Amino acid sequence: MNIKNGWTTASATNGNVIKVNIIPLTKAQSTKNGHTWVEVAKQVELESGKKIELNLDGKSFYTELNKLYKLYS
Repeated sequence: MNIKNGWTTASATNGNVIKVNIIPLTKAQSTKNGHTWVEVAKQVELESGKKIELNLDGKSFYTELNKLYKLYS
């Protein structure tokens, strides 16, 4: 699944639907000339502004304990 940046919806198994923004997760990488920022994964930003990393499958995330949301494709 190729996820593009931007607003999309995610749904939980209990029927809750939320809007999330897909944003890149960047980390600093050392080079011989200093540091450079590289995108290592994607993360979601909730409407409240809270940022959460996607799970390893790249399609789901947890907002709280046992609250799994899956992105619509």
